[in-house]
Amino acid sequence: MVQAAIKAVPLGQSSGQRILARLAADIPAAVDHALALDDDTRQSFTPMLAILSAQHETQYSRLFRS
Repeated sequence: MVQAAIKAVPLGQSSGQRILARLAADIPAAVDHALALDDDTRQSFTPMLAILSAQHETQYSRLFRS
């Protein structure tokens, strides 16, 4: 997502790297939180993600074309 933002908005490489560095610092806490969840609490039910991904497959976009 950061790479797409760098290309889509005037973000710049340095700003993108700062965003990634800030996110990387939060990963250990997120992993600890996820590991502490029991099986009934943990889930990855995202039907709209699959639907939107399927629609994006045929969507016309020049964002990543050179």
